[in-house]
Amino acid sequence: MKKLGLLLTLLVSGMLAWAQNYPQVTIQQIQTVSQPALANCVDTAAYMGDTVTVTGTVVMNGGLAQSASGRQIWIQSGTGPWSGIDIRFGGGNVPTTPDDILDLVAGDSVEITGFIEDFSGETQLNPISVSVIQPANIPVAANPVAVADLNNSARINQIATGEQWEGTYVELYNVTVATVDPFSGNTRVSFYVQDQAGNQVNISDRFLAQRLPASGGTFVPPSVGTVFDTIRGVVAHSENGCTGSTGRGYEIFPFSSADYIVQQGASAPLISGITRNPVVPTSSQDVTIFATIEDVDGTVTSATLHYAVGTSNNTYLTLPMTSSGGSTYSATISATNYSDGDFVKYYISAIDNDNLTASNPSVVGSNANPLFFTARDAGATIYDIQYTPFPNGNSGYLGLEMTVEGIVTASAQNNDLGYVYIQEAGKTSWAGLGLVQNASLATLNRGDKVSVRGTIQEDFGNTRMVVLDVNVISSNNPVPDAVSVSPSIFSTYDFQLNEKYESMLLSMENPSGKGIYIVDWNADATDPDTLPNFAEFRIGNDEFDPNTGSRVLVGRQTSTSFSSLYTGYINSSFWLSNSGIINVPTCVVEDGDTMTSVTGIMTYTFSNMKLLPRNTADFENYSGQNCPNGVTGISKEAVNSSVKVFPNPAGDLVNMSFSLSRNQQTTWRLFDLMGREVARESLRGQEGSTTLDISNFVSGIYVWKLEGETGVLAQGKLQVQ
Repeated sequence: MKKLGLLLTLLVSGMLAWAQNYPQVTIQQIQTVSQPALANCVDTAAYMGDTVTVTGTVVMNGGLAQSASGRQIWIQSGTGPWSGIDIRFGGGNVPTTPDDILDLVAGDSVEITGFIEDFSGETQLNPISVSVIQPANIPVAANPVAVADLNNSARINQIATGEQWEGTYVELYNVTVATVDPFSGNTRVSFYVQDQAGNQVNISDRFLAQRLPASGGTFVPPSVGTVFDTIRGVVAHSENGCTGSTGRGYEIFPFSSADYIVQQGASAPLISGITRNPVVPTSSQDVTIFATIEDVDGTVTSATLHYAVGTSNNTYLTLPMTSSGGSTYSATISATNYSDGDFVKYYISAIDNDNLTASNPSVVGSNANPLFFTARDAGATIYDIQYTPFPNGNSGYLGLEMTVEGIVTASAQNNDLGYVYIQEAGKTSWAGLGLVQNASLATLNRGDKVSVRGTIQEDFGNTRMVVLDVNVISSNNPVPDAVSVSPSIFSTYDFQLNEKYESMLLSMENPSGKGIYIVDWNADATDPDTLPNFAEFRIGNDEFDPNTGSRVLVGRQTSTSFSSLYTGYINSSFWLSNSGIINVPTCVVEDGDTMTSVTGIMTYTFSNMKLLPRNTADFENYSGQNCPNGVTGISKEAVNSSVKVFPNPAGDLVNMSFSLSRNQQTTWRLFDLMGREVARESLRGQEGSTTLDISNFVSGIYVWKLEGETGVLAQGKLQVQ
């Protein structure tokens, strides 16, 4: 294993030396924030960034959370304000020691050492060690809390009264379901409840208790209008309002079926499984709307389809829905009500024998999110899939099968994004679409015009297609021009400004023509020298304003984060090999670095728009503190070149052979992951080969590139054993 064994020994020794005694503090000491600070919208916890030891009682069994591989729990010290904290282990599937979080039981008294961090306003303790002091003792009691203490009617967090409950187990009383919001391709659901004054809080599915069958649970979503006598859960924070962020405010995470108590005799009808036929009607086709409508404590007495033609027309016409004797109801909208290109929106309401009314989806006030379709005589377009005037951002074709055409703007080929996007030519908004989950996508190239058939899915707010089949109509078409936009419009998510650019090819440029800057090398840390770091930096027009500009994501590939491994500009050397292997020479960005423009695909994840450059060449005229002349991308001549490096992985020797478009001088260079050159060979000819002795190389990943007279002809990664 060459020098790897020595390196591991040094690392382990360093970790053991680091494992010292840390200050013993209470949860209340960590969480408490002064009223003057809260009045100024500052909710940062004490000890932020520090490593501490705390004790508390486990609120729920380990393994129930559906994030961080289930290694997330909450602990509490007594009851009342400031008494709870989120324990979120960032180590994936690696067990915590000496006791694993997955093995903890509600009521366990535990001692946990870890470091304090922040995620979107939520104070978290990331554990280094977890120890059970006393097995399951007395379960934690829920704190009675009013919705108004958490959020207002606009769902804005009320920090002055809500922050004290962050991380604690609470219960709300006499709340009514205001909206039900399926997401992630209709495989998951969250819903909002409100008090009698209209103040609202999101009930989220962090735990298995609220997961639908499609995502491993048995949860049956309530309908709008359902009244809960009691609903319980731990309070989490997704900051918005005065913090300048765009999250959901304070949220409730129930973790047991016993946390949902519907008021007796107050169960409104359940409306689910809404679909239509045809999915994309022509102007001469009637559309039949279907739904499953049931009442768990009585009978459905009537059901109504409400529809309106036109985005701004809120005068809904009604049609009675009929049942053939079961729970499936239907009504048909006549084609005489719309023409080619008309936008038709609709929702369903139902009344039960207790005179309780439910509706699905919600059409109340500013949160109106009806279902919709557009009549198209010539067939659906990407624009139809993406366009929505409604604030939830969901496609009108969610969960339905579609066929559309587009030109590939990003591919899964080498030296590209690694993910496939298509775009409708000639459009400057609502015209891009991500494609996933089909092996044929890997064969596509930029410029291919394709016809794709698949199911439309919302993945954490990002609209995409799960592809069933793909057909290449033609190749080598011009890639649609990147739409020029200012990075400043993406500072925080704004539906009106941002949603139309989702999945489109954009060029970030300063409208003044003066170029743009790295304004924040780490867009996620509250303190730029601390965690978290999610591989995102921010670019903007104002060198001295780190809060305005677009996020750029590079070098990170996880189940929820997708970005290029062929882009050389990263915000930390940590990402060279931590989440996929960067395949090209790199430069770590610094605040103040400059460039003319950055091109990439715009995506939406975790409440933020983020630009995904496809490769190094998407950065124009980059000049940085760590790379005054930028880093080199692939030459256009590479398309006619063939280069092979073998074996890979390699032991003592590695070979390289090449076949080029013309006779020329070339240099084969090897770099370590810090960008340092470790070997080079000079060659000449149109074809040739060479062998390099690597017996003295440290085991690990290296980057190679073959440079010609016009630039880099090929590059890739080499694993040395």
